Amino acid sequence: MQKSRSNAGKPNSRTRGSKRGHADRISDLPDAILGRIVSFLPTKNTVATSVLSRRWKHVWTSLANLSFDDRLCLRPPASAYVVMPGFVDFVQTVLLRTHPGNIDSFCLHCSRPIDLSSVNFWLSSALMQSVRELQLYLGQQNRVQLLETIYTSTTLEVLKLDSDCVINAPCVGTCFPTMKVLHMQLQNLDNSLTEKMFSACPCLEELSVHAYFDADDSRTNFIIASSTLKHFTLTVVIDTDNHFSEIDHTVMLKAPNLQCLHIIADRLGSYVLEEMHCLHEAVVHISYAEWSQVAPYRAVELLMGLSKTKFLSVNCGIMSAVDQCYDNFCPSFSELTFLEVKLAGSGWRVLPIILHSSPNLERLLVDKECWFEITKEQFGWIESDCVPQCLLQRVKKIEIIRVQGDEDEQRVIEYFLQQCKCLEVMIINCKALIFKNQRKHLRQRLSHLKRGCDGSELLLL
Repeated sequence: MQKSRSNAGKPNSRTRGSKRGHADRISDLPDAILGRIVSFLPTKNTVATSVLSRRWKHVWTSLANLSFDDRLCLRPPASAYVVMPGFVDFVQTVLLRTHPGNIDSFCLHCSRPIDLSSVNFWLSSALMQSVRELQLYLGQQNRVQLLETIYTSTTLEVLKLDSDCVINAPCVGTCFPTMKVLHMQLQNLDNSLTEKMFSACPCLEELSVHAYFDADDSRTNFIIASSTLKHFTLTVVIDTDNHFSEIDHTVMLKAPNLQCLHIIADRLGSYVLEEMHCLHEAVVHISYAEWSQVAPYRAVELLMGLSKTKFLSVNCGIMSAVDQCYDNFCPSFSELTFLEVKLAGSGWRVLPIILHSSPNLERLLVDKECWFEITKEQFGWIESDCVPQCLLQRVKKIEIIRVQGDEDEQRVIEYFLQQCKCLEVMIINCKALIFKNQRKHLRQRLSHLKRGCDGSELLLL
């Protein structure tokens, strides 16, 4: 008892050590570093740090990246379609208290209806503070009229419009003078808009257009000419199941410095591609129905415009369309090194033609998308008397996905194994539903084949 009394007033050494270990070292960091740390948090959480201590009270006011999302403001389901004054007041307060001229990016996500006058005020405030990146989503709002000052801003470099906006580009002069990245959604497109706007953007490098068509849109034109454009993504959504409707679109693209082109469309339009000298990657996934009224030769014209690409990915829709007119298909892919093809019930007889036209091909990926059994008439694989030059001299890796082990597939696999003289590895990725005995039989059959390259490796997954 006496020993315990004598030690009662003395601090425990372990306690002193633990206090030193929990010292608030983060608060001792300079303002610039603290601002950098909290910039990775949602703006709502960043502002909440002001209650931590007197040191943190004004740290958030130096934020350069502002992100406002009304989904973070939890409310009962009954108010799901009601404007939230608390969210509006919060955005207003943050904009008023942040340092002028300090906004680098401004992101606004409003999933519920909101007063557009407030939105315009916020956008104007961001523009006056020399905002560099602007992202806007107004989910349940009607079409929004873009502020005129957005078209003339000399600091705005990135603009992402994730909602349908009314675009009124200037008729003459420069539009978006410093814009490098532009993402937009377009509905009820004015045919003169794209030609007038994109050709007037002197710095545009990345463009993404998500276009929606309905039964009232008969023909729409995309005319894009840009000497600075490097990346272009076009997504076309057709809001009708009628393949015989007269909805159509034409794309005229002239971009001598374009490096990456992605086209995803619900219907095969007409494409005129000019001066694709620097094209490195082309992904073309377009739906096509053989019974539709769309001319299949459009797919041939599209592929011919991609003759300089090094990476090419085409889906079963494109291959099916080309299959309808393959007698007139004379492509030339002299720079192509990577080819990805997705095949269904048709398009197999087109593959050898593409291989013959790709003398420098090094990698081939075949994705068998078909979910039904292919008849011999549909399969159409033709082994030409002359082996493609790329198989003899270049191809190092072949991967075939969703193999189910039928005779036609085995014939194609055997052909590649025997004719590829430089093959390093072939990967056969079987369907998940294939039986073990089928997989075993396929492995045994392929392992005994004579290969064109003795050192090649065969992987059956």
